[in-house]
Amino acid sequence: MKSIAYKSLALATVLVAAASCSDNLEYVDVTPSPVTAFYEPADGKSVKLVPSASASVFFEWEAAHVADGSVPQYELAFYKADDTTTPIYKVTSDNTGAKPTATVSHKTLTKIMAAAGVQMGQEGTVKWGVISYSGANKTQSTLLHDLTMTRFIGFDEVPAQLFLTGAASENGENLADASAFMKPDAETFEIFTRLKGGEPFFFVADIEDAENTSYSIQGDNFIEGKDGGKTVAADGIYRISLDFATASAKVRKIEGVFMRFTDFSFGSAPSAIADNNCAFEYEYQGNGVYRKEATIVTKDTGWSWDPYESRYNIYMVYEDGEACWAPTNTGLDAKPNMPLDINSDYWSMQEFPQKVGYKWKLSSSCYNIPIIATVYFNGEYGTFKHFTQVK
Repeated sequence: MKSIAYKSLALATVLVAAASCSDNLEYVDVTPSPVTAFYEPADGKSVKLVPSASASVFFEWEAAHVADGSVPQYELAFYKADDTTTPIYKVTSDNTGAKPTATVSHKTLTKIMAAAGVQMGQEGTVKWGVISYSGANKTQSTLLHDLTMTRFIGFDEVPAQLFLTGAASENGENLADASAFMKPDAETFEIFTRLKGGEPFFFVADIEDAENTSYSIQGDNFIEGKDGGKTVAADGIYRISLDFATASAKVRKIEGVFMRFTDFSFGSAPSAIADNNCAFEYEYQGNGVYRKEATIVTKDTGWSWDPYESRYNIYMVYEDGEACWAPTNTGLDAKPNMPLDINSDYWSMQEFPQKVGYKWKLSSSCYNIPIIATVYFNGEYGTFKHFTQVK
């Protein structure tokens, strides 16, 4: 009985303490305040969309607030002019949703107009607002603004595949031999290939049907139909990029592709290329593949953590600029255990529009002996890849 009494007293003490604490608890509402002011673009603004990958519209609004001091997140929401109950499209704001601004490309805006039922080349109006988030809580802005846009002439349907053909092309005019484009996303195609100067080239969607849908480049855009095909001024290796969402085309001549160490001078680049960090230049093999058999000799860095420079990326020189290809995983910072299968994500790469510090590290087993270094600017392994192996 005494034990039961003690237990009852202890339970009562806990309940009283809990009740006392609950009296001091203060509920904080973490629902974000609604956005009540828009700054850009002005209500009723008109925009003529253009087929340019760099064209965009800047949106800015008043910041929302949360009672607990946390930073809200935002989505820009677009609605049909005659139905504002459900967004037809949403765009995360800048800085992955943290800023009260959004930079929306014309490429995205034309998708929004298509979702609103506006045809290519036609003008239409949508409404836009802002949704603020704090955790699972969200709040709609107290106002909506009108935005009138004119769609450019683009493509509603994107082919599942695309091939390069014509007298200028690497494999000639026989459709059966046409070179396949890589498709980085749902609306774009890219190919790295050799072209003959002064000869025409164009694109087809089906190499088994001579009467199938074809496309050709006109200026900075491309249209449906062969239209004689485009030509380039000189023989060389070119990168052709096509964006069906914007009907935009870019053809860039490639002057050279190099293995470039990020912090150590090798002095192997041609004098016209002002970059002494290049260890060697890759040689074009065909079908978007570059390869080089080479021996990289170790040079003492004096660093205890890495006795010779191992950090490298791939330097590409265009006729009109430069770029670096570096790991898709930009935080990569370890040497691979060789041999490493080419299907590993380690070898995947993406392009940066300038020299960058992102890098792979050359395995210690790849120095002072012949190696084979290969770059795949094609879809052979599903994505852009490079690969290094001991010969």
